[in-house]
Amino acid sequence: MQNVRVPMNATPVAETLELFSAELSTVMRPAERHYLFVTGPFGALTSEVAKRLRATGARATRVLLSVGDILDWGLNDCALFRGDPSAWIDWIDRYLQTEGVTDLIVFGDSHCYCLSAMAAASRLGVKIHVLEEGYFRPHWITLERDGVNGMSRLPRSPEFYRSMAELYSGSEFVPVGKITPAAVKNITLYFTAQVLGAPLFPRFQAPNPYPPTRQAAGHIRRYIAQKLNAKRYERDLHAVLAVSGPIFLAALQRPGDSQLLRHSSFGNVAAFIEHVVASFARNAPPGVRLLFKAHPLDHGLEAQDRVVRQVAHAWGVADRVFYTDIGHFPSLVRASAGLVSVNSTAGLSAIEFQKPTAVLGAAIYDMPGLTHQSGLDRFWTAPEAPDPVLYRAFRAVVMAKTQVNGAYSTSHGVRLAAPEVARRLMAS
Repeated sequence: MQNVRVPMNATPVAETLELFSAELSTVMRPAERHYLFVTGPFGALTSEVAKRLRATGARATRVLLSVGDILDWGLNDCALFRGDPSAWIDWIDRYLQTEGVTDLIVFGDSHCYCLSAMAAASRLGVKIHVLEEGYFRPHWITLERDGVNGMSRLPRSPEFYRSMAELYSGSEFVPVGKITPAAVKNITLYFTAQVLGAPLFPRFQAPNPYPPTRQAAGHIRRYIAQKLNAKRYERDLHAVLAVSGPIFLAALQRPGDSQLLRHSSFGNVAAFIEHVVASFARNAPPGVRLLFKAHPLDHGLEAQDRVVRQVAHAWGVADRVFYTDIGHFPSLVRASAGLVSVNSTAGLSAIEFQKPTAVLGAAIYDMPGLTHQSGLDRFWTAPEAPDPVLYRAFRAVVMAKTQVNGAYSTSHGVRLAAPEVARRLMAS
């Protein structure tokens, strides 16, 4: 078997059409395939997909790295890894070979265990499938070959999407319901199991720099603060938006997010804030303002509101730079003159609303005609608006090739997604 990979910076249409042509590999019968899951989204999706794969005669197993994985998968058709992280590379390499794994499925392409598993799979010619949050949320999840976001095989060529748009049209979907309550429940159960079961997996290496207990405490504090200060937060935000004149929006990433750490040059959220404020202070005309919006899943451990105030004061723009922990994001985008983001899918929302968008990291949608291409310093005075025709073409192709209608958290969303995920894995 041979994986076909398109360079991230490939632009000629001829070089990228291979993405959508049949791969040059021998067709395998289901009974010859062994699907291995290493990590998965919180909840039941991986186990539901595995049931459908096994129903075809294929083998489907999962590596269990913590008790949280056991909660989501169970103890059947699994392999436990309880060793030191330094032994993981050799272990997964040996397992892929001895167990005849043909397909590796991971959740996200930046988890420390996923990275080594993907590297081993690539060396051995094992197909790699990556699940991730949807590029177009909330009714979609992402399934791509080899990588997502900054590592996606999707071309960064406007000409490609224009040439392919006629082949794909429409994006019919079934609503997945309210995902936040269910997601909070799944995450809470997973990390509770992980913490309580830590003695069984004492050498497990968590991917986030903050332990689950600290994150949980941070989320609780943030939730309480939002409830206690709701009226003041709303009053402050209204006061900022009520002032006439252009205001730019900056979407903050969740601290510790792999998209920030791996797919950008920023070591943390504070570095992004410093970079954006510095450019704004040097180049934005008087009367232009900047509003930082916290990520909805920010755990609050890095006090970003304080960072924004301190950096804005240091650059002499404290009267023009603001922070909000609340606000309906689509409404904020509509009220803005443009959006600055590292590589968040919030950028796609801004483009959909025809707002100029500056991307400072690696993103699948960062290309001429969709995002501002002239550098952040010029963004404040001459922001480049997206081309709506190109956006529709881009959305149609991306939806058709990488998105699956469904959700990881709700039972309805899992029922929608599992059959299609299994079908695409089998058809790859």
